[in-house]
Amino acid sequence: MTTRCNNCFHEYDSYLDLCPYCGYEDGDPAAEPYFLYPGMILNDRYIVGEVQGFGGFGIIYKAWDRNLNTVVAIKEYYYAGIAARQPGTQTVLIYTQNRGAEFRHFLKRFLDEARCTVKFSSNNNIVNVYDFFEANNTAYIVMEFLDGVPLNEYLKKSRIETEQCVYVMQCVCSALKTVHAAGIIHRDISPDNIMICSNGKVKLFDFGAARFCKNEDYQGMKLTQVMKPGFSPPEQYQTVSKQGPWTDIYALGATLYYMMTGIKPAESTNRKTTDDLKPPKELNPDVPDHINDTILRAMAVETHLRFSSADDFEKALRNEVKVLNVAKEKKRRRKNRAAGLIAAVLIVAAGFAAFAYYYDRERLAGTLPDCSLEFWYALPSAEEPAAAKQASFEAIIRLFGESYPNVTITARPFPPDEYANVISAAHDSGTLPSLFESAEVDASVLESALSVDIAVQAADLSKVLFFGAYPVSSPGAKQFPLGFTAPVRYTNTVLPDDGGPVINDKDLFLSGASREYTGSTSDYFDVQAALPARYTISPADSVSAACSFADFLSIGNCDSAQLPAVNRLLVFMLSEKAQDLLHIQYRSGSLPLNRKVLTDDCAVVYNEFAGLFDDIDKNFRIG
Repeated sequence: MTTRCNNCFHEYDSYLDLCPYCGYEDGDPAAEPYFLYPGMILNDRYIVGEVQGFGGFGIIYKAWDRNLNTVVAIKEYYYAGIAARQPGTQTVLIYTQNRGAEFRHFLKRFLDEARCTVKFSSNNNIVNVYDFFEANNTAYIVMEFLDGVPLNEYLKKSRIETEQCVYVMQCVCSALKTVHAAGIIHRDISPDNIMICSNGKVKLFDFGAARFCKNEDYQGMKLTQVMKPGFSPPEQYQTVSKQGPWTDIYALGATLYYMMTGIKPAESTNRKTTDDLKPPKELNPDVPDHINDTILRAMAVETHLRFSSADDFEKALRNEVKVLNVAKEKKRRRKNRAAGLIAAVLIVAAGFAAFAYYYDRERLAGTLPDCSLEFWYALPSAEEPAAAKQASFEAIIRLFGESYPNVTITARPFPPDEYANVISAAHDSGTLPSLFESAEVDASVLESALSVDIAVQAADLSKVLFFGAYPVSSPGAKQFPLGFTAPVRYTNTVLPDDGGPVINDKDLFLSGASREYTGSTSDYFDVQAALPARYTISPADSVSAACSFADFLSIGNCDSAQLPAVNRLLVFMLSEKAQDLLHIQYRSGSLPLNRKVLTDDCAVVYNEFAGLFDDIDKNFRIG
């Protein structure tokens, strides 16, 4: 008869008093009094085992998943210096209540790490996150257990050859290409966050410093300072800085520098005044020339001199493209700028007359008659989404007013349970507003609405999805859509595929009772809330499954001055900025019709949608 060790989870003969693998005996305390004790159970599912590592913000345990009968790793948020725990208990306490806000701030950051990492489960070079949850006044992230050692420990024990260095970097590049495609930067690439596994795999982990580069960095917002001396670029030492993929490229080059030479690079902030970084080849003559130049370009102090992407870095590493050293690259760019300046002067001189001719015509085309518009819409039932929707529409109206200050727009939001009656009453009395939300209004109201054909025809079909088919899908064109939903299949990754019939019931799926559910993208937030980190999204089985328009607006009572302004406002609602406000920042639940917003920004909010609509014209149609 065998028993399983509650510390290392090996099986051994039950007649033995202690585990022959790790020496643990039932009842032994944890190595430190604030660690969870071996055998404790989290979330009615995970048995806590031995500690694998700990730092200022967390403790990592080896654990056993009782549902799946497998070893996992669990990272517990434990803010050293603020948090405390009585020996043998699970609840985390806070030393001083005046630091409670600080504790909660980093708790949110910890959960952000889980949400960030879970998106990348499809990449074999990124640690897989299975689950995350809050309990015991703290939070936990459940990850795959990596049998191996961090790269920094690996380098202490054995020399690493050039071919292996390149292999490790290619694996990390693969991970970064997936991360950057989702609009995220890791910000903590270093040898201690790269795992060399016993099966030969290389895994990137620790996304605690990761941030969205599209919505934060380039707009100059304040960023938490995260730095690792020798591996972090200069911009990471500033709370307001322009950070992006190039930030990770520097750290990638610095990591390779350390692998090839065994010496940690000079601090990047010092290099801004006196750049005395020794080329890798000076420290190790065996470094190939192209790798030497690749490392130095990646570690350029000036961001514009670095590689712009992980793909470019990898190509240079494989010697597929010629790489100039930093000095020669600067000289080449100065020469190109001089030639470009001369060409620009000639172009400006030749085009000035044409610009002057077209300016008046464009200015006149952009004008609208003086008028006032009234816009009515329904608020969501929940308080937070209601405030977000109102703020989004107010921002859109404000932006429109910057271009057309002579058009006054008054927006009136209504509670959802009152809206349909308010619209019906206005219709009956002949006082419909100039523009109103019409997704669920009575059919008789739409009969009195004006056609939106002018706005539909003015939409730029190269920038807006599906509008070429709009007259066919919406006869009469009394409603103007601002978004769409698409059919997708959700899969519960925890439940095994037993080959049985699929019951397509949303409630059963959300309760965890069924493995698959084919619904639409509008179900995304319900699924995310019910099954955090336990689902995947893929296109619906049939490519003929149709998308549906959503978020309809209609034109009510308008005079000859108001009608062109309303049509111009509808077209403006399809612009990148307006679509971003409505679908990305407000999280409407629908997808943006603006092609660029859908492909560039949607994955930032709808985490698992990255790549889903890359070939939308081929795989989806409008119903």
